[in-house]
Formats: sequence, structure tokens, C-alpha cells
Amino acid sequence: MVLEVLGHQLLRWIIKSNYQGLPLPCVKSIVRQAFELATGDYLFEPHSGEEYSRDEEWACLTGPAPSDHIAHVIELLGEIPRHVALGGRYSREFFNRRGELRHIRHLRPWGLRAVLQEKYEWPRGPAAAFARFLRPMLAFEPARRATARQCLQHPWLRP
Repeated sequence: MVLEVLGHQLLRWIIKSNYQGLPLPCVKSIVRQAFELATGDYLFEPHSGEEYSRDEEWACLTGPAPSDHIAHVIELLGEIPRHVALGGRYSREFFNRRGELRHIRHLRPWGLRAVLQEKYEWPRGPAAAFARFLRPMLAFEPARRATARQCLQHPWLRP
């Protein structure tokens, strides 16, 4: 079975926590596919290293994945809540007791709207609208994450 892994799902696999992921399995596909169709790139694309591959689906299944994945998530989505960062079996390998990344010190925050505007040269309005559609699905805490129903009712999907 090939898993479709977004940043928050990847985080779950990395730290092997009880984190619940998206409310419905299909919503993670929506985010991944929407971003890839809109930009031609992966939403979270790690750098290759000697001990791991850029293939995020297999990197997270074969054991702890690189801190680079988590760093990309934090740069795009912001700080991971401490209880999420420290809530898993492998958390201590990646985070210190304050919930900060252990192996990567200097992050360059680059929010979703800014990425769409700066990297993909989208106009501000469409970039902001698309980011407002995707961002609620990427919330770290399940209670704050958009449901499939909320996504389907989002203005971005309306003509």
C-alpha cells in the first residue's frame, strides 16, 4: 500500500505518535493533489541525504525520517504545538524538551501564501485564496483541522 503523506501525516510517522491525522483519509489527498496540480511540485519536498531518500512515502515507513521533513513543515506551517512534538515514541530524537528541533537550528519561515507568490509567481489574490483553502486542512491539532464538509463548502471551490 502506498501512503500519501503530507507534512502532518509525515510528522505522525516520524515520531510514531497517536496523532490522528486528517478527519477523513480523502482530505489529505485533496491537499496533496491540489498543491501538486496547481504548482507541479510536492508540498513538502525534503533534500536527499546519505541515510535517506527524497521519497517521503518510503522514508517515513522504514524508520525515523530526517529532521529535514519536519523543518519543512515548521517553515511552511509554523511552530508545532509542544504536546504534538513531544507526544511520540521518537520525539526525543527530533525535538528537545521545549519542543524545538534538536538537529536543525536555523529555520526560514516561508508561509504558504508567500511560497505561492514568491516561488510560483502567483498574484496575491489567488495565492491568498488558495492558501486559505489549504491551510485549515493542515492544522496540527485534529480539533482545529477542517473537515471534508468544511472543505467542500470553502469559497475557493466555488466558481
